Amino acid sequence: MTKKIIVRWLKQNDTTLQWLIVDDLQPSKLQQGTLQDLAKSAENQSVILLLPASEVLLLGLALPVKSNSQIKKALPFALEDLLVDDVETYHSVWHKKPDGKVYVALTNHDKFKACLASFEDAGITIDSVFPESLCLPYQEHSCSLVIDGQQAIIRHEKYIGAGFDCDMLPIFLDKILVEYSALNTINSWSVDELSLDSQEHAININHHKVDAILPFLATGVATLDSACNLLSGSFEKQHKSAWQGEKWLPSIGLIVFTALLQMGFLGYSYSQKKSELTVLETQTQALFKQTFPDVKRIVNIKVQADQALMELRKNTNSKGSSFMSLLYETGEVLNANVGYKLKQLDFLNDQLQIQLTIPDISQVDQIKQQLEASQQLLVKIKSEEANQDGVEVHFEIKHK
Repeated sequence: MTKKIIVRWLKQNDTTLQWLIVDDLQPSKLQQGTLQDLAKSAENQSVILLLPASEVLLLGLALPVKSNSQIKKALPFALEDLLVDDVETYHSVWHKKPDGKVYVALTNHDKFKACLASFEDAGITIDSVFPESLCLPYQEHSCSLVIDGQQAIIRHEKYIGAGFDCDMLPIFLDKILVEYSALNTINSWSVDELSLDSQEHAININHHKVDAILPFLATGVATLDSACNLLSGSFEKQHKSAWQGEKWLPSIGLIVFTALLQMGFLGYSYSQKKSELTVLETQTQALFKQTFPDVKRIVNIKVQADQALMELRKNTNSKGSSFMSLLYETGEVLNANVGYKLKQLDFLNDQLQIQLTIPDISQVDQIKQQLEASQQLLVKIKSEEANQDGVEVHFEIKHK
């Protein structure tokens, strides 16, 4: 069920507010109080603010341009002679309708900004702002009038209305009847009795009494055109969804930055590991070619080494078999290590003599332990000598 709160000021230039909580079924009891009181009711609710009619100037202009970009450029010049202050001091909303006219709503920019800021400071997010005059009923060839204490609100066209002191009402009605000769009826609403002389104005006047003004205005909110919403342009950021998006922008930026940083680190790590693997494959191929020079084409080193060893076992004597066995088992261990350089390899008295240059001295014991882990080999370090490339080690390996 959709709920919304419709808010207006109780009196002109007063700080007391009136509000009504409206759902899909019916409005709630009329409430009033300060901004802080409203904040308690407006928590997580859609809030619609009705701006006093006297604070919003509504105009209809016939501009000799059609596109939105042309209207945007021509509008300030068209408004210049119609406004008391400079065009720049106003916040404006405009929309073009099928009748060819451009309808404009204007309000003082700084005053409107301060108004919205006061609600925001109280923790209230305004979803939309409409002039009260456009909440009055509209009917062709008739004029709608609301008397609210000492203020009068009038709507005499679909997108045109005004607000003024009741003392100005006779003068304003005379002016409207002259400019809009097709008007034949005035429909009026007020809390108190209203006395308008129909003979004086030569027009039908139908008066209706209401218990309160805000519930009456609330009935017209549902009929409002979204194009009349004053929360547009520079004030569109005040809209709830936009505000929430801005609120999370720093967090989203941090998440994206962290993700990119992580991806960069993974890319660098992958590149480094790939380089190490390439070096290891090169060393393995060099050892294989050195051990099996007759094999010209390398496809799968492990499979080809196994096949070559099996063939050698068939065609060599026991001494040769001992050599190949030692070589194979030693090669598997060396294949699992990186960075070493094979300096010399000899086989004498059933012992495999290997000289290696190893970059890190800690690898010496590591290789020795790996060779002895097979439980078939006896390993002895004959010599260790440090040089500029690391440590040159002479291993003596034989079967138990």
